[in-house]
Amino acid sequence: TTEATQSAPETASADLPAADAFVTDGVAPLPETVPAAETTDAAEALDVHVAPDVAADAGPDVADTSPPPTPLLVHPPLGPPPADPLAGAAVESCAVIDVEECHAGKTRRCGLYDVGKKAFVEAPEPLALRAYHFDRWYDLYHQPSGQTAERTFTQAAPAGSPEAEWGTLDRFGGYGGLGDSAIWSGTALTATALRYRATGTAADYARMEEKTRRVLAMFDVTGIPGYLARHHFLRLDPGGPKSDRIAIEYGTKFDHNFHVVKPTAIAGLPEEYSDGVPDAQGALVTGTPMWQGNPSIDQYSGPLTAFPLVYGLLKDEALKARIATQVTCYLKRLVRVEIRNLQKNPQALDAVKGFFAGNQMSLDPGDYDLTKLDTVVGYGLLQPNSLNAATFDASCPAKIQMTPATIIDAGSDDFLAQILTLASRLQTGKSETLDGIDHLYAINVRGGDAVHLLHLAAFAWWMTNDSMYKTFLQDELVGALHVDHVASIAGAFQLPRWCRSYYGDHITYSPWWSLLTLLDESPLLTTLRTAFEVELWQKSMRELRNTKFNLMYLGEIPKALATGAVQALGEVLEGLDEFGGNGGKLDDPRRSYDLPRATVIAMLPTNNGVACPTEAERKQCEDGVSLFGITIPGEKITRACTGEASECHLGALCATPMAKLGVPASLRTFEDFVWQRNPFKLGDPHAVAAMEQSPGVDVIEEFWMARVYGIVQAGAGQVLAWKVGGGCE
Repeated sequence: TTEATQSAPETASADLPAADAFVTDGVAPLPETVPAAETTDAAEALDVHVAPDVAADAGPDVADTSPPPTPLLVHPPLGPPPADPLAGAAVESCAVIDVEECHAGKTRRCGLYDVGKKAFVEAPEPLALRAYHFDRWYDLYHQPSGQTAERTFTQAAPAGSPEAEWGTLDRFGGYGGLGDSAIWSGTALTATALRYRATGTAADYARMEEKTRRVLAMFDVTGIPGYLARHHFLRLDPGGPKSDRIAIEYGTKFDHNFHVVKPTAIAGLPEEYSDGVPDAQGALVTGTPMWQGNPSIDQYSGPLTAFPLVYGLLKDEALKARIATQVTCYLKRLVRVEIRNLQKNPQALDAVKGFFAGNQMSLDPGDYDLTKLDTVVGYGLLQPNSLNAATFDASCPAKIQMTPATIIDAGSDDFLAQILTLASRLQTGKSETLDGIDHLYAINVRGGDAVHLLHLAAFAWWMTNDSMYKTFLQDELVGALHVDHVASIAGAFQLPRWCRSYYGDHITYSPWWSLLTLLDESPLLTTLRTAFEVELWQKSMRELRNTKFNLMYLGEIPKALATGAVQALGEVLEGLDEFGGNGGKLDDPRRSYDLPRATVIAMLPTNNGVACPTEAERKQCEDGVSLFGITIPGEKITRACTGEASECHLGALCATPMAKLGVPASLRTFEDFVWQRNPFKLGDPHAVAAMEQSPGVDVIEEFWMARVYGIVQAGAGQVLAWKVGGGCE
């Protein structure tokens, strides 16, 4: 401790424990370092590593504004680096299953090796084998320039298509989703760290370290410490050569794209950025290395969730220092914005609540009372763009910004103009402004934002032992702004499923989980655990069948608090067993197959069914909010009726039906990452099916998290190692 599917899935695998194996003992925390071969079964592991029992708490007392006692205690989330199970063994670890190569005059193939039996595995467990194959596909086909992306094809890849066909450059159509690469590269880093924690091999450590370098390169390319690129790429002229090794964009675009300065000086960038890409004749065609800016909170949430996990496992002190620099510079780069004197202007208070937190909040007795706010405090990331290139300060600030850079006075005559100016600064995704803000954490209004800043401050304190970060967390965030209590209203505003933004859940609960794994026992940890249970599980997630969230919930919420542990565990076990290829072959990659709505409805479990919006839900979605007489439109969920048998009739208009409960993973729509998308959506139409492939990070992250938490034992005691064959040249 430091101060400071088109069809039902194939036959289910038999390597998952029964749900009732966990019920008696409660919830498993992250285990201590235990050699995989010594773990006999999930129930035994759980009995040893049960989460500490704590008294249930009805919620924080908002009248108690005292900060948690000093010192703030934090610890490595995944414990110390695990022992290498192959140290001194006759075999050498490897990282990518089924890779074959000629090494020292001998062929060798990467396969599963049983550490206890000292023999290669002849019949791998299906669940573990599927996870290793998804890791393989991610490593080989979804990491252009070390970043995460979807892969598109020049012709369809039907279910069962062999990798030797769909993985060729001839079939490669390009990469999709690069604008979201930062979040999914960070999520992949989380999965990579969890895999290393589960296996302990040298090859998996090297894999984690390499992924860390690639994610850090997404900061380095900007030349602005703490500022994250959505992605970086090589710009070529239209008609230029193609490559699936790197991210390439053809032609000229102006959507927050900037030149990479001195790419040869940045570790982790591909050689093509400097040397060029070979054309059909083998000649190198050079281009311009670029990076995309305007990062949102969700883009940062990927790396910031992962970095604490890897920081405690890394052995390279220089690499750890690079993480510390980027994270602390980001925190210090955030400028403070205050909206003051709200109690002098009730209309302004209502407007600010509506703008930042929604006008239809549902609070519990004793919840943090936003009506008593006099000052809203936000922290925003200033945006570099073409308008301020000559004046933007790219240096790392020396201290956390405590003096407001912007003050808006709710008691002034021009308050409306001031708040609209702030709104315009926040809408800079397409239209640049001189003082634009990429994103803003409203930390004493929005519960998720409060947790983001707590997470940043606690992590910075752990890495640096600089009291500035501890003081900021305890005296400012908790002591003055009471953001721990704000976290306890994180689930107070939920839109109906027809217009709810599910990615918002994901970018809240992932850093929240990371913070829970970082903190030692304290009143702050108790408050955040309680809010995770009440605000996230009870109010937001329990109907969504979200395997990722459920694993985090099971792992970090003690059994006395976890009212949904039995439900969550059952859904995790079912979800792990059915989540994989969505074209009818579970051990395939996930692709964009056509999935008619009627097919999904017909295959829903008997306890599920079709739901239609009520008139009240329609109004909540469509009517929007009014700020000083200005209506901000809502989301349109009704349309002209088409005559489909399943559509929902609301007067003369119709709406698309949703499922009553979260749809089983095998029937969910194709997405870049399933766990941040609408789980109630029925059907997935694609005019041309099987032309896009998911990176599969949603599959691999959940498997390795389940392994680390001891919830499944598939593949325990087995690691990847080189199996040496005959001679070669």
